Amino acid sequence: MELQQEINKQLVQQRLKYFSYPILLIFLILVARLWQLQVIQGSEYALKAENNRVRTIELMAPRGAILDRNRIRLAEHRSSFTVLLYRESIKDPEATARFLAEKLAVDPEDLESKLIRSRKTGLYRPIVVKEEAGIEDISIIEAYRRDHPEIQLVPEPRRVYNNGNLAAHLLGYIGEVTEEELDANVFPSAEAGSLVGQNGIERIYNELLVGQNGQRLVLVDSLGREVGLLRPEQPPVVGGSIQLTLDMKLQLVAEKALTGKVGAVVAMDPRNGEILAMASAPSFDPNAFSARLSQKDWNALLEDPDRPMQNRCIQNSYSPGSLFKIIMAVAGLEEGALDNNTFVTCTGSADYYGRTFGCGNKKGHGRIRLEQAIAQSCNIFFYELGKNLGISKIARHAADFGLGETTGVDLPGERSGIVPSPEWKEKTRGEPWYLGETIPVSIGQGAVSTTPLQILRAVSALANGGDVVTPHLLLTAEHGLNKPEWPLRHVPIDDNTLRTIREGMWKGVNGAGGTGYNAAIRGIEICGKTGTVQIVSKETKKRVPGTGDDHAWFAGFSTKENPEIAVVVFIENGGKGGVAAAPLARKIFAAYYDREN
Repeated sequence: MELQQEINKQLVQQRLKYFSYPILLIFLILVARLWQLQVIQGSEYALKAENNRVRTIELMAPRGAILDRNRIRLAEHRSSFTVLLYRESIKDPEATARFLAEKLAVDPEDLESKLIRSRKTGLYRPIVVKEEAGIEDISIIEAYRRDHPEIQLVPEPRRVYNNGNLAAHLLGYIGEVTEEELDANVFPSAEAGSLVGQNGIERIYNELLVGQNGQRLVLVDSLGREVGLLRPEQPPVVGGSIQLTLDMKLQLVAEKALTGKVGAVVAMDPRNGEILAMASAPSFDPNAFSARLSQKDWNALLEDPDRPMQNRCIQNSYSPGSLFKIIMAVAGLEEGALDNNTFVTCTGSADYYGRTFGCGNKKGHGRIRLEQAIAQSCNIFFYELGKNLGISKIARHAADFGLGETTGVDLPGERSGIVPSPEWKEKTRGEPWYLGETIPVSIGQGAVSTTPLQILRAVSALANGGDVVTPHLLLTAEHGLNKPEWPLRHVPIDDNTLRTIREGMWKGVNGAGGTGYNAAIRGIEICGKTGTVQIVSKETKKRVPGTGDDHAWFAGFSTKENPEIAVVVFIENGGKGGVAAAPLARKIFAAYYDREN
């Protein structure tokens, strides 16, 4: 009996022993899981738990205002509502995406793109899915708050350009910072999702304009509704305002003058480089970018054949045509290759290096000297001058006036243009310079190319006595740079040289036979030079009528002795400079003096 009991006892102990192993294993698993939850993933779950009841709402800081020289507000902010998506609160991604597409008209492709870009920003940073939410959007979000607590409304300032596309190219626009810009630290104060200046003044002075975001730390319920404030709100700090040299009244005249045309108008104070107007046509509305432009709309702008995003004042370079003759005149006088008594006989054409070159006046100008050659734009006179000077001297004097280099204007994307020389051709094409190539360069054709702003700076130097100024748009800034220093380079020019060229340009507008007579205003001394740039051969024009119309230029300043304003007009395929460009310049001069007097 006792033996049997002992056997049974051993059996029970043995069975208990077998059961103890699984129990121990389960216990160890529970301990390991508890360790994982409490220690390894403790901070993660603590953050999730915290975010179930605490939400940090970022209060976006408005950008500073942009004003013109008369303190007219060009860009500022106004209140609006933005729709945010809190990814940590999403329960059914497909249902959320469907709701946003069907109820709030959010583009699914755009949403997917934003979700992909946001992977680097952390799960708890909300995504902007729609800006400028209207009354209908707000009503829908409130009605479906219980079903979609992951979708919330927040107030957010929106950038507004008060004059639409007026001055769009120089003001620029804002947009969401890109991953490349973040990696390159282009905008030191920006984070993923931040709106930054992407072009124009907005980009160059982004750090002056950007404000400091605030925060509100609140308790929320399961529906995302605020139920309490955890600490005092940290309000946002508005960015600093900046004042530009721009005169919007003059800008309006310039842009109206370009209506229906492709081209550029830029006006500047030749004494100090302050840009008074800068218009490029066609243009665009920067307000479209304030609401995070979709990729589809952006592509449409880029693919527009009229290239509305290009600032033709600084980003396109063209042959200067006969405007280059005033640089030739400086070179000839300063090098002693001619004086105001030097005569050339123009018969309408001349042969150089085995090729015939024509003049704009097919009958010829007869016996003509420098002042008349500038006023009447005689090609033959300058062909002869170019032949005598040679390309190296021409290139050196052109470079003295800033051609072939950027002007340093406070705008992004400026082109340098080209001043050809033997060294340039050898470097870029691996070929020697041929004498015959100098002839077309002498009248601003061939390889030479400039931007309208470069021409304006060169003409301003002739107006002010040889100071090559730095064109600029910033006048003052609220946060620093109140008195910025703008570089200036002086080109020593003989007084007789300046007097002769100014007289030729004055006769070009006011004298008999002057090509710029359409820019004349009674009682105002305007000095100017026209330019007509042939872009296809005359044979091609005859073969294909209506193609390859000439580009039209006008450059000038006023007054003759005390210059206050310099103007350049360029019209793509406009035809004759005196017919297409000079009348537009007249409108700018008239507007300037009408206001002043």
